[in-house]
Amino acid sequence: MSYINKKNRDQFSFNNIFQAGNEKSYNIAEIGINHNGDIKLAKELIMISSEIGFDCVKFQKRVPELCVPENKRNNLRMTPWGEMTYFDYKKRIELSKSDYDEIDDYCKKLKIDWSASAWDIESIDFLTNYNIPFLKVPSDKCSDENFIQYLKKVKIPLIISTGGTDLNKISEILKNLKDSKIALMQCTSIYPCPSDKLNLKVIKELKSRFKLPVGFSSHHTSPLITAMSVAYGSNITEVHVTLDRAMWGTDQAMSLEPRGMQIMINSIKDFELALGDGNKKIYDFELKTLSRTKGR
Repeated sequence: MSYINKKNRDQFSFNNIFQAGNEKSYNIAEIGINHNGDIKLAKELIMISSEIGFDCVKFQKRVPELCVPENKRNNLRMTPWGEMTYFDYKKRIELSKSDYDEIDDYCKKLKIDWSASAWDIESIDFLTNYNIPFLKVPSDKCSDENFIQYLKKVKIPLIISTGGTDLNKISEILKNLKDSKIALMQCTSIYPCPSDKLNLKVIKELKSRFKLPVGFSSHHTSPLITAMSVAYGSNITEVHVTLDRAMWGTDQAMSLEPRGMQIMINSIKDFELALGDGNKKIYDFELKTLSRTKGR
């Protein structure tokens, strides 16, 4: 099945979000770990995301030896590959260097951006060796002082998720990274997140307070609610994606399937058009209508 929609295929450059007066959303398909360590599945999701009209696909990069807590490593769990320890499972679903090389080449071919969230310092170095438009800082790392300090070395823009983070902590992070080019993401660290915890109005608060581009990282299963974030000024819209929510994996159930992805992108485009420019005006076709109805 082809998802190509010509009105959605004009790629929007990430750097445009930093331009004064920009009101368009840079749209990210968060593949995350929904590829289950399978490069073929990853590429299928890239292809679908590109056809639907996303500007970027994003992954999650971890070094299990650095990220998996010692007290969880030997916990057994059943997986599609049989019973294995949690540590072995986390290693099993990580993409390799050759996989990322393939992703890089494939995204260039399809003319879609790619990037990833870095969950440790080694992954920061790994990802910034590629020509990616930004590095994503997951909410979990906002309280990791060593990680935040290391980000000072990163020369590309940062997108920082703010789940579980208050305004004081955000201010502290921005002060530490005062020389970095940064966009913030309103995010609630609940998976999936109920509607009454999304707090989309915070997007305007963050933009007003910090004078930075602000986006919305959605963990909601409604494409329309996610798309609605653009009405609150979202400069970046990120949503988890999958081929099938019934697939095995921790993030599949809170992800959008291709039909939902398509609804979200179409809705964002329609909402952006419907918002207009904010200037009250009389359109020519209104005058024609008024002339026909005058005196009724």
